[in-house]
Amino acid sequence: MMKRNFFLIIIIISLFISNCLIPGKIIAGNYADYAVRAEFIPKKATPGDIITLRLSFEIPAGFKLPDNLEVTGLKDFDILKKTNIANGIKIDMFVDSMEDINLPGLEIYVYDQDGKQKTLKSNPAVLAVEPLIKVKPAENLLRPIKGLISTKYGIKRILLLVLAVILIILVIIAVYVIFKYRQRRKLCPEVPVLPPYLKALNRIDELVAPGIPDGREGKAFCFILSEILREYMGGIRNFNALEMTTHEIAGIVKDKSDIQLLNLLKRIDLVKFADAFISKTAFEEQVSLSLEYINRTKPKEV
Repeated sequence: MMKRNFFLIIIIISLFISNCLIPGKIIAGNYADYAVRAEFIPKKATPGDIITLRLSFEIPAGFKLPDNLEVTGLKDFDILKKTNIANGIKIDMFVDSMEDINLPGLEIYVYDQDGKQKTLKSNPAVLAVEPLIKVKPAENLLRPIKGLISTKYGIKRILLLVLAVILIILVIIAVYVIFKYRQRRKLCPEVPVLPPYLKALNRIDELVAPGIPDGREGKAFCFILSEILREYMGGIRNFNALEMTTHEIAGIVKDKSDIQLLNLLKRIDLVKFADAFISKTAFEEQVSLSLEYINRTKPKEV
């Protein structure tokens, strides 16, 4: 009987010693099932504080931490700095929550010389977060509306009074906007829109006022004259001739006068794009044909 008890005591002692010698095992309070002990320092904080999360562990024999430390489970936390310390890691964190911070079980990866990975798991931990402003429960109760809004004159009368004030404000704003609009019109009178033929004639007068050029110096002259004629044709024929090529315009116009002007535009294009030489007399003829086209196509009553 004594012999059996002796062997039983030996077995119990052996099991106890083996548990104490397991690498990375922490025997302390409720952390016996975890290889890593996680704890917040301090245990309580307020929003905006910087606290430290200490991860304590022993690296199993033959393993080491990588240069780029891997700790999973921290992606939802505002991490400021990680520091390797003796038998663990120190992580500085920013408290950005108004409620208690619940830290899940973390995982730390260590590697041996052959690159074999081992996972060390930590216990969950909780950081108590205290609000900056403390309110007594009795003071946080909703107050009755009768104590906030006077009901002496009735809710309907108060609402009518509020609506009347809003209406008066809207009327004042409308009067102010109308006054500013009329004042702006007096200061900036609208410029009367000239009819297409009159606008074209005025622009040609401005073009020839400095004198009609000679030779290759008239390239800019041709560009402006072509623009005047295209703008006028588009205005009286209701299409955007300024954005069209001479070939595209030729597929639209049918009137005899427009076709004659089209021939003039083709000759002008030779000067604009092919640097064709043209004499002063030819420039004068172009101006004359342009004026003749405008006068022929302008409204009859003018």
